[in-house]
Amino acid sequence: MKKYRCTICGYIYDEAKEKVKFEDLPDDWKCPLCGAPKNLFEEIKEESEEKTLENDDLDSSLIDEELRELSNYEIAFILSNLARGCDKQYLKEESSLFRELALYYENKEENEKGSLDDVLKKVDTDINNFERANKVFSKYEDRGAKRVINWASKSTNIMKVVINTYKDKGIDYLKNTKIWVCDICGFVYIGDTPPKVCPVCKVPSIKILEVC
Repeated sequence: MKKYRCTICGYIYDEAKEKVKFEDLPDDWKCPLCGAPKNLFEEIKEESEEKTLENDDLDSSLIDEELRELSNYEIAFILSNLARGCDKQYLKEESSLFRELALYYENKEENEKGSLDDVLKKVDTDINNFERANKVFSKYEDRGAKRVINWASKSTNIMKVVINTYKDKGIDYLKNTKIWVCDICGFVYIGDTPPKVCPVCKVPSIKILEVC
């Protein structure tokens, strides 16, 4: 019997315990903790079977990523984090300025948005960049950076699921329900009530805010 792990929240589906093979679950089955679809689960393999990362496997082009131009959303994200840092240091004026700049870049990105397909292309680009960045941070054992990348990757993956589901079902997907977003990591949840704990960053539900 096999085990499968949710790549969003880490929930383990154990075929031996559940008495149902994972492949036999219906296509619309979702993670009981975070609502991630079946295709975001991965089989848990024995440690000996897992590929270890070698230096030669690193994509050297990622090191040059720091030289590329940041997207509007990336700039807004950095500025928002700077604002939060100022909040912790009781620098109200500086925090306000950083938030104002973050909002400017968020609005700039909104004005440049195209169709949902265009948005999905950007999301896929972000996901690929997160995977490549994780290799570099693993090499240098930067735990803080790895944690941020891990959170961002999981939140972006679930966002992709939400967008694709909206494309398939249209506005009916969001009728008679609510949209929640974790104020810490950006995890998106569709449902009447949010999870008691964020499946991604583990903060309590008080930090998961209703946005719609």
